[in-house]
Amino acid sequence: MPTFSFQARDGQGTAHSGELHATDRREAMLSLRERGWFPVSVMEIAPKQGVKAKPLKSGTLKAGHKLPLQVLLQFSTDLRDLLSAGMTLGAAIQKLSRQSGNVQRSAVLTQVHEDIVQGVSLSESLAKYPKSFPDFYVSLIQAGEASGQLQDALENAVRHYERASEAKEQVTGALVYPLLVAVFGILVIIFCLIFVIPRFTQIFLDLNRVLPLPTRMLIFMSNSILKFGWIFLIGIFLSMIGFNRWRQTEAGRFAWHRFLLKVPIFRQLIRSAAYANFARTLSNLLVNGVPVLKALDIVKKTANNAVLEKEIGSLKERVTDGSSLSGPLAESGVFPDLFTDMLSVGEEAGQVPRSLAQIARRYDQELTRNIKRVTTVIEPVLMVFIAAAVGFIAISMLLPLFQLTQGL
Repeated sequence: MPTFSFQARDGQGTAHSGELHATDRREAMLSLRERGWFPVSVMEIAPKQGVKAKPLKSGTLKAGHKLPLQVLLQFSTDLRDLLSAGMTLGAAIQKLSRQSGNVQRSAVLTQVHEDIVQGVSLSESLAKYPKSFPDFYVSLIQAGEASGQLQDALENAVRHYERASEAKEQVTGALVYPLLVAVFGILVIIFCLIFVIPRFTQIFLDLNRVLPLPTRMLIFMSNSILKFGWIFLIGIFLSMIGFNRWRQTEAGRFAWHRFLLKVPIFRQLIRSAAYANFARTLSNLLVNGVPVLKALDIVKKTANNAVLEKEIGSLKERVTDGSSLSGPLAESGVFPDLFTDMLSVGEEAGQVPRSLAQIARRYDQELTRNIKRVTTVIEPVLMVFIAAAVGFIAISMLLPLFQLTQGL
């Protein structure tokens, strides 16, 4: 009978390791579960020769590919539900890998299942795909495995990504209508400059009169687009490429993100989303037992803002020297007083994760209010600008007719 070495955790998180005899790995895992232990790693001491994990099929998924957020959220929800129903981890992963709908997900879960069969932990297997399963996700799974509370870790991951997805949908939904209005208005103006104004230009020139300044400006813009429009398009295209390259540099990325935190109208929306994401991510990591220094490293990677990343890096150095969390954040000038005050109260009470969760809820609510405020402001502003542009075109076209009428 084969011998298996194992590592497991009980309900209190105490580690257990040793060896046991079983006919196969599945029976070994069932034996550990009968003892009330959660298997972390089960490996056959003398594995059969020639048994290798099947490689991923070519072209299905590579470590550099990324699973969409909704796919990751659905995977976490399904895995949580299957484990709650009593299914073993290996069987649950195998069942999910056979579901249709996403080729990348099926490919990676097939490999994850084979890793688990060979004794690799779930977190170690998921860590092979850093773009599909970010550090935050892997750390939650690893903490859940260590404490024997994998289902709770998945539940926290589901709540985190649901809120992140909801916030993203709120921002996107709030900007759809203003963007549509802006695009439609620009297209109308371009149509007038290219097709409408040239038809009247020759008529105006035949009048043999000095045209009003607005009309001459409008004709000049129309002629410029007709003659040099391709140059404008190339210039815009090259400018976008140059801007993207500059933004990818360290200095450019920092300058752009600092600008976003100060830009009128949108800055409160961007700040609220950043504060909520910081607090929610750090809270979820700490409540699942991730060490604070490692948690700050992960939060830094998920900040998506170079200014905040710099402050979080400084915060980690201060915490390493024994400082609190709230002190360095208050000194940075980036985080508001309310944020640091609430965090300071949580530190004094020894309830930092709970305090961070309250901060996240507070700024989630503020994000919702800011979205409504931004849409309330930006819609009439866009309408005024578009109406002014269309009105300028209309008046510029009518002024020569008014002059002609007055000369009769």
